Amino acid sequence: MQPITDRYTGRAVTESDRHPDGGLTGSLVWMGLVAVVLVVASYPVASAAVLAGSVAVLALARTLVRHVDTDTVRRISLPGLGTVEYRFTRS
Repeated sequence: MQPITDRYTGRAVTESDRHPDGGLTGSLVWMGLVAVVLVVASYPVASAAVLAGSVAVLALARTLVRHVDTDTVRRISLPGLGTVEYRFTRS
């Protein structure tokens, strides 16, 4: 049996402290993707309806942005937070 040297134990400790690539964020993203696949497989009609609704809302929002006057500054008063000014711009 070989005696354990300081160099070996130091290397073993530093290698065991390293985290695998991705870490917590990668694991959460992977679990989220698996959950989405399971929901889509379990409820295909509802998933198709949500997808179609999302596309319709995005198309409507895009159409509205095209027809809004870009030089007008709008204001929204939020109770307790103050006034927010916003402007539609074209990119």
